[in-house]
Amino acid sequence: MTDRQALLGKAALQVIASGGLRALTHRAVDEAAGLPAGSVNYYAPTRSRLNGLALAEVYEQMYAIAVRTFGPVLDVGEKAATDVVLDCTTDFVEAMSNEGRGAVRARHALLVEAQFDADLRKQVITNRTAFIGFTEPFVRAYAPESSERAAELIVVLIDGLIQQQTLVATSNFPRPMIRAAIARIFRYEER
Repeated sequence: MTDRQALLGKAALQVIASGGLRALTHRAVDEAAGLPAGSVNYYAPTRSRLNGLALAEVYEQMYAIAVRTFGPVLDVGEKAATDVVLDCTTDFVEAMSNEGRGAVRARHALLVEAQFDADLRKQVITNRTAFIGFTEPFVRAYAPESSERAAELIVVLIDGLIQQQTLVATSNFPRPMIRAAIARIFRYEER
């Protein structure tokens, strides 16, 4: 992705996060990016392409938060201690629910749109598969015969928790409650 595409993707995400898909127009993206009218048309001549730029930025932000919050797990791989996995996952949920709030809102809107747009759906599936692959090593110990399916379920449940906190709840759940829920999702014993 070029610097200009990234700038336009960030602007499109910002427009969706603050006003929903109805607010997403080429003009609104140009204005949010601080560029002259018509600039986005070169990179995203259609609404579908504009949605794709926004979704690419959503996943860029999600990956950046994941890499930062799961740093301690990445250092030791699948041999990470249960407490480290729980703390990193809780950090991820909290970061996505706070600093990633705009990305979560935009992604939610774009997930609905992806039902009707094959290119967006492909982007969603590709990125979801990457998150499942990231999670799978940590579930292999308790579900070796179905670790991919268990990882898929964990990704879905954690995504639901993030969406609940971001889109519905009037305030975030307390950290100990989030950590306990994640322990249950991972089927770890909470101490």
